[in-house]
Amino acid sequence: MEFIYKQETKERLDKFLQAQLPDITRSQIKKMILAGLVMVNDQPSSVHHWLKNGDKILYDNDQKPKKVKFDFEPKIIEQNENYLIIDKPAGLLVHPTDRGETNTLADWLVAKFPDIRKIGEEPMRPGIVHRLDKDVSGLMVVALNQDYFDLLKKQFQERTIQKEYLTLVHGALLEEEGEINTPLERNKETGLMRAQTVHASGKKAITLYKVEKKFIKYTLVKVHIKTGRTHQIRAHLYSIGHSIVGDTLYRTKDLRKKKKTINDVRIFLHAYYLKFQDHENDWQEYTLPLPIILKNFLTTIK
Repeated sequence: MEFIYKQETKERLDKFLQAQLPDITRSQIKKMILAGLVMVNDQPSSVHHWLKNGDKILYDNDQKPKKVKFDFEPKIIEQNENYLIIDKPAGLLVHPTDRGETNTLADWLVAKFPDIRKIGEEPMRPGIVHRLDKDVSGLMVVALNQDYFDLLKKQFQERTIQKEYLTLVHGALLEEEGEINTPLERNKETGLMRAQTVHASGKKAITLYKVEKKFIKYTLVKVHIKTGRTHQIRAHLYSIGHSIVGDTLYRTKDLRKKKKTINDVRIFLHAYYLKFQDHENDWQEYTLPLPIILKNFLTTIK
């Protein structure tokens, strides 16, 4: 398949091909370029090559990029014709970023369920209506048809879906339960999310927490989020002086001074509970125990 670029303004190769090949996801296009299946002016090209007027793009659609071997694969908890419930492992990125990652949950979904590439609003997020941070584990629901994508998206927008997490934080919380209701805004210098306790800027974010178990130097906490902001739980708990164990990004001043890190455990944050309504308005409810590595860590502390 051959294309001639006829625009006066320059455009990136991967974005141009995404417009020309709507049935192929952007992450797959990047794989094809990296695999040498796309030529520009008869020469192999890079993902971020900038096209200029008159460039000839040749796409070898008779070949397919090599099958990706996934470092981390989710476990399917439940599957029906409408949705998947999965256990996302820590270390698995949900969808590609601008860096063009190719070993993501989105890639795994397309490999396992090819028709899912047509579901959703963005090719890079097929069937995906919510996300978990790369290093966070737990329950996710994925839509397998457009009707369910719309149904689930609406529930997330209206905040009727219930999501709860288990997390272990440094220190002892003063209150047995509470609400953190401070807007979150990205710090332009660090790129991290910052709770705006003084200014009214940022996006609304609400986090509810309840102490589950107390240890001498740590507290196991159940967290319920009413909004789904980037790094919301991590940034909110950090803002009240309680960093999550294993979190290397949001570390309170005392931990940074002590240069205290825990290398034996990943970030102790796990999405253990998920509840939503199906197309018949019946509630579907799922729970997932702590991963072994986190459960074992609890036995090592007092």
